[in-house]
Amino acid sequence: MAIGRWTAIGYTAASLSIVALSTRLLPFHRACHEPRASPTHWDSFATSVVTQNRHHGSQENYSLLIPASQFKNNASDEEILARFTKGFFTGLAFTPERWLLSAIPFSITDIPAIQKTLAIRSQNAVQPLIVGPEIWDPSSISTKSTPSVASLLFGNFLVLDSSLLTRAQRNQLPDNYILYAKPSHAFVEFAWGGERLGLVGSHRFEVSRCKISQPAGAEEFVKLTFSTLSCIPTTGLPPPNYLMWFHVLYSKFLFSDGIRGVLAE
Repeated sequence: MAIGRWTAIGYTAASLSIVALSTRLLPFHRACHEPRASPTHWDSFATSVVTQNRHHGSQENYSLLIPASQFKNNASDEEILARFTKGFFTGLAFTPERWLLSAIPFSITDIPAIQKTLAIRSQNAVQPLIVGPEIWDPSSISTKSTPSVASLLFGNFLVLDSSLLTRAQRNQLPDNYILYAKPSHAFVEFAWGGERLGLVGSHRFEVSRCKISQPAGAEEFVKLTFSTLSCIPTTGLPPPNYLMWFHVLYSKFLFSDGIRGVLAE
């Protein structure tokens, strides 16, 4: 069974990063963790494409508030989001998984199935989703803007929605795209997996702002959120428990690397 082979191999390889990180204090231990996806993510367009049917899989999100004063040169929300994305995918925690994905001679994410789903959903003729660019070099991930819609990172993470969606990219998506709620702030969403892997899911990164009352007055904070959900494609059920405990731990380290990327600039 695919979930027993590729998933086990992937998570075993990724676990090496946690061993490597075990001597490092997780610097953002005050991050908020919730056992549910962020608002609008559960029923997002990207999620609907990879799961297709109503699912009852696992979901969670991690978020952290950072004083806006810590960001120099008036960094925009899109730029902060790009830094987080780069930190997430180029940090130490993701490195073994990145190596594994580079070694596999095929894409784990079922791109043809996604393209077929998009074509079926559209009532009018649309251009087929042209996947690209394919990003394998970590240095190719920009710290100024997130990967564009249809970009494929490391053969497994397909950008299916973004706050930077262009008209040309929108024309490759089905008519019912407008029916799905989207956050009003900066975000990027990745679809991943397929029946070959035995898992499908979506990662969404978000950046928003809020003001919190302090003794000296209201202070502006930047909120960074990593929301993730996954399920078994054939049943819509959550992954096995032996994968879930690892996924929670792994997600914390990935989120931490994303935050490091934000603050490193």
